[in-house]
Amino acid sequence: MDTNTSPAWQRHASAILSGFFGDWLEARNNPLAMPMTFFHGHEPVNPGSPDLENPGSTLCLSIHGLMELESVWAIPGRGGAHYGSLLAAENSDITPLTLRYNSGRSIWHNGETLADMLDTLVSHWPVSVERIILIGHSMGGLLIRSASHFGQRHGHHWVEQLRDCVYVGSPHDGSWLARGAMATADRMNKAPRDYLRVLGEVIDLRSEGIRNLSRGEVLSSEDGEPPLLPGARHYVVCGLLARTREHPVNALFGDALVQESSARGRERKGWTLTGEASFPGVDHIRLAHHPDVADQLRKWLL
Repeated sequence: MDTNTSPAWQRHASAILSGFFGDWLEARNNPLAMPMTFFHGHEPVNPGSPDLENPGSTLCLSIHGLMELESVWAIPGRGGAHYGSLLAAENSDITPLTLRYNSGRSIWHNGETLADMLDTLVSHWPVSVERIILIGHSMGGLLIRSASHFGQRHGHHWVEQLRDCVYVGSPHDGSWLARGAMATADRMNKAPRDYLRVLGEVIDLRSEGIRNLSRGEVLSSEDGEPPLLPGARHYVVCGLLARTREHPVNALFGDALVQESSARGRERKGWTLTGEASFPGVDHIRLAHHPDVADQLRKWLL
């Protein structure tokens, strides 16, 4: 499937279908299963032969979340600018890239693929790469942790250049909404009435990526839970539905999809974060393209 010349509605439809059924689509070699692709602006980047004007020694890669495209990063009213491109506008040594991927695959399969692709990209980058910044929204933040683990496991040199990891509304302890869907499906599958079991089976038609997201899993159960990558700075961005910080809806629902405690990884062991910031009145999706978040990233990363 063409990754960039197909109509926008078709790309968005493919992103949604991939989020729900991406593992199923990939297993059947269905063209709707989006291949993992780097982009610079609107142009795809071949990791084996990247051809860009004025490549910098700092790579800033933005990674979208479940059922999203790289367009989720576009800040309204900024002519298509996103967090990475705004950083690059103030530091010409930064090259902003975005990633598109099949978000229905398991997070660890995507993590290993991303680790390998980054290794290829950095090895063939026209200038020596001195710094890598990874920014992940929602599932994208979990993908950062997974890719970092596999990069270490495979001895990839790009991990040595990974300086900054930014997790934007990422459910490190799982998503309350996804967990709710799982619990509902389990109850309905055990219900005595046939129509309830059918409804439970429909709800249960969730991709492996969604299941991972519900539990905050970045590796398979056999591999356990990796620590945050040592030597890198780790930043967390949280959204909150209500504009008043102490409003009870914030404690219950966080940014609507991810509770603040999960975004901060409160249940993770041995975590040390370099910086944390919460944005009352900014919901889950707007975290990916909000001017106030852009200002915070500028303070952290420039």
